[in-house]
Amino acid sequence: MLKLGVFELTDCGGCALNILFLYEKLFDVLKFYEIKEFHMASSFKEHDHLDVAIVTGTVSTQRDLALLKHARNHSKYLIALGTCATHGDVQGSVEGKIREKLEKVYGTKANPMKALDSKPIVEYVAVDYALPGCPYDKDEIYQVLMNIAKGVEPPKKDYPVCIECKLNEYECILVKREIPCLGPITLGGCDAICIKSGIGCIGCRGPLPKEANPAGEFEILKELGYDEEYIRRKFKTFARGELRW
Repeated sequence: MLKLGVFELTDCGGCALNILFLYEKLFDVLKFYEIKEFHMASSFKEHDHLDVAIVTGTVSTQRDLALLKHARNHSKYLIALGTCATHGDVQGSVEGKIREKLEKVYGTKANPMKALDSKPIVEYVAVDYALPGCPYDKDEIYQVLMNIAKGVEPPKKDYPVCIECKLNEYECILVKREIPCLGPITLGGCDAICIKSGIGCIGCRGPLPKEANPAGEFEILKELGYDEEYIRRKFKTFARGELRW
């Protein structure tokens, strides 16, 4: 039986909780994995070498960094789970430099709590698999864990949300309804759930790592009458300024 640990850094807690929302599928996972640490589910903790470590959240404190390094050094396979872990998510985008925030709030750049600028875990350690989403589809992590248990490398998605729109035969709301949609420059894997609901993709899975054209998207939204500052804020919400245009 494989040994599994789930480690939570700074985030809302939703990514870890979403694993519990697998419900009956969680019992399928437990046929292959023995959980050695999972704070959201139990106070039980056994310091042991792990086959798989799942890490959620951003590195925002020294405690986060130490926990992340522990997870990496004590696991064969590390999964960055959720957009906080893969791209920095909202706190990484809006917080800015921690010392600047401290000075603005407290009038000093002193940092007695030794807080860090919020960054995704991929900027600190090597990651074997990155699964973004805010929230991610819980069935995705289920499939990833089952693939690893069976000795199969989980497939990595490298296509935009637009592909899933076409496969589902959804109307392009950016072109047809002039609703802001980041589907052309956002990593797919969500089955275009926002477009199915009649709203534009907000980019929660992070930017497409290659072959994206944010400059083109920027111009399209400008031509539709959207303010440049609005577009910039929309682009960086989940991407920490990774998009360039």
